[in-house]
Amino acid sequence: MKLTVCILAILAMTVFASDPRLNVLARGDARLLVDDYNEMWAYPGTIGDYQFAQISSVNAAGGWDLGWFGGVKQIGDATWGGTHNHNGYLLECLYHGGNYGIIVGLDYSSNIGIDTIMTMDELDFGVAFGTEINFLGRENDLALGGSYHSTTLSIDTVDSENSVFNGGVSLRGDNGDALVNLFPIMSAGFASYSNEDAMDKTIISADFGGGINKMYTPSTRFIAGIFIGVENTSFSVDSGDAPDSQMDIDIMDISFGAEQQLFNWFYLRAGGDMVTDYFKQGDADAVISTSYSDSYGIGFAIGNFDLDAEISDVFLHDGPYMVSGNSNGFMSNLSCSYYF
Repeated sequence: MKLTVCILAILAMTVFASDPRLNVLARGDARLLVDDYNEMWAYPGTIGDYQFAQISSVNAAGGWDLGWFGGVKQIGDATWGGTHNHNGYLLECLYHGGNYGIIVGLDYSSNIGIDTIMTMDELDFGVAFGTEINFLGRENDLALGGSYHSTTLSIDTVDSENSVFNGGVSLRGDNGDALVNLFPIMSAGFASYSNEDAMDKTIISADFGGGINKMYTPSTRFIAGIFIGVENTSFSVDSGDAPDSQMDIDIMDISFGAEQQLFNWFYLRAGGDMVTDYFKQGDADAVISTSYSDSYGIGFAIGNFDLDAEISDVFLHDGPYMVSGNSNGFMSNLSCSYYF
């Protein structure tokens, strides 16, 4: 299990698998990105560094689905932005003024079942705050976030309500020209689940590590991260047979990515990660496992436009139709950005 994404998800505004460059180069961890607008959702204090408009699509089963769209623009002395369908929120509002940034997300849906016997209402609200602070003699990006989710299900005359509240904090240091130039990177948070129809649980997570994000030549960028992390889950149970806790430890989580500019308008990207994980639930024996993954992508830059794509795993493993006989799409994720 890769705890990095789980820990980041405790923060209210996290970039999920919606951006090809993020997925390939940073393996979904926006804390490792600099000079890339995706870092705004890890550290909202950087919102004022970017001005762009973006639209993305995801190659889902049965065809392409619209991912998210939105943009950020400086207006006067402040920077304003908004997104639709991003991070699980119908709407996000972004603001940067002075030395701080704020992101607020909201989503609400109501679904009515057959003959109005069943209805389900869902509400999501999240807020994240980011700024810069001086810590350990260097400038650091600081982010604080929290979110709330509730689901109310009504079947005939029976109602049930489930809710999740979480909060977290993350710090990223600027280590200048050092080999590990993003250090320290540390995040911590908690999540509380309340379920009328199932057991309640509380999750406490934390990780610590550092990262590299550097241009080693004018056309070659290398990104890497190494972390250790822990996640403890406590269950509220009435049955003596069910475990009351579980522990998940990333003994070592290593990720890496490289971006090579071949022409003024064309980029190749590749990334991978290795996670060694310790997992123990209740009185059961602990399990230690190691997993690997990789991904590849391409990018086009034409004037102020960027077109980024993540190459489909199925295409890479099975090949195109003429090789495998399957209708494998070439791209699994696509985004188009315009920079003001």
